[in-house]
Amino acid sequence: MKRKVIRGGSWKDVARYLQVSTRDYEYQDTAKSFVGFRCVRSYLGT
Repeated sequence: MKRKVIRGGSWKDVARYLQVSTRDYEYQDTAKSFVGFRCVRSYLGT
């Protein structure tokens, strides 16, 4: 079965897996409720 690359972490992962450079692999016909979205926050700096 073919696999796909998953970049970054999800809401259920520990902080070190939230980097975009983190790679994981899943089967192409598998869907996960915690993969496939990104949380966005407005820039609060000056």
